[in-house]
Amino acid sequence: MSDPVNVDIQVLPSTGGDVYSIVDRAIGVIQESGLKYEVGALGTTVEGDLDSCLDAAKAAHRACFVDGVAGVVTIIKIGEAVGGSTIEDKVAKFRGAG
Repeated sequence: MSDPVNVDIQVLPSTGGDVYSIVDRAIGVIQESGLKYEVGALGTTVEGDLDSCLDAAKAAHRACFVDGVAGVVTIIKIGEAVGGSTIEDKVAKFRGAG
């Protein structure tokens, strides 16, 4: 396995309806991916090899096209480091600090 990367995924569906249920559907697809993930206030971060993370982002994006949604903008950030970097590496010092 290659060194882990982190990919942050934020879906922004264009709808006059219940945006939260559509975002929940996208998060559900990420949960089903089998990747380690963490839901945040403005996006969901996944951890794994780059191809699997990008596949999860694509699946989450496409999962939003339900219930009359005409468009979706998905923002993706990729964090990668030589030797790998985990979600825990990035946030451990902030856990329990608030």
